[in-house]
Amino acid sequence: MPLPGLAKDIIVVVVVVGGISLLSQLLLGLWTPMVAVESGSMVPNLNIGDIVFVQGASRTDVIAWDEAEKTGYTAFNNPGDVILYRPYGKASLNLLDQFKMLLGFAPGKEKATPIIHRALRYVKAGEPMWQDGPAAPFSGYITKGDHNEVIDQEAGQIFGLAKSSYIDSNRENIINVGGQIYLDKNTGLIIYETTNGTVMGEGISYLTPVKDEWVIGVARAKIPLVGYVRLLPSIIYDEIEKLVS
Repeated sequence: MPLPGLAKDIIVVVVVVGGISLLSQLLLGLWTPMVAVESGSMVPNLNIGDIVFVQGASRTDVIAWDEAEKTGYTAFNNPGDVILYRPYGKASLNLLDQFKMLLGFAPGKEKATPIIHRALRYVKAGEPMWQDGPAAPFSGYITKGDHNEVIDQEAGQIFGLAKSSYIDSNRENIINVGGQIYLDKNTGLIIYETTNGTVMGEGISYLTPVKDEWVIGVARAKIPLVGYVRLLPSIIYDEIEKLVS
């Protein structure tokens, strides 16, 4: 019995999409190698709405700015690689999360949109994250948006002190990010245990280098503006939120 035309079309689409994803995995190391730029932090080298092709971290090495300057290597007009990473190691938003946002529901605080910024240098645990700055709690990359004035690790704020017992009494809602740094899934805040007490803060990657395992991949090429189609749900959500407020 021949399949209806619609069923054939669906099968063709599934096969084509599956084939493209498989080819992408084989060549770039990622099932979905394209991301849409959502903010202006990388202007003018990456702009809102640009589609960026990303090579998986398992298929390439990251060349930071300080190393790239020695060889003259550049990517998107500046020394060093632009990397896509998960802030604090949070899980990335999926299509269901974006659909919930469109309906007015916020995604879980343990999830976040990946950040696409430039790797400036790699620091080891105990080294200062910036000149005269605090020691890195663990090894990782210091990152910055080309359009931003300060590095990600310095861009944030401390909300105040927290009782050290808070971590023990809320273990089911606490994720250890590394060292003495924790993520509170309920509030989305980051908890830092220091010699002077326990503080709570917030930022992109405030006081935390980007661990190797948090790096999704390295940006390799871009297509201008096409990503606005991908960003449409977020744009609609933002406009609805403005109208409601």
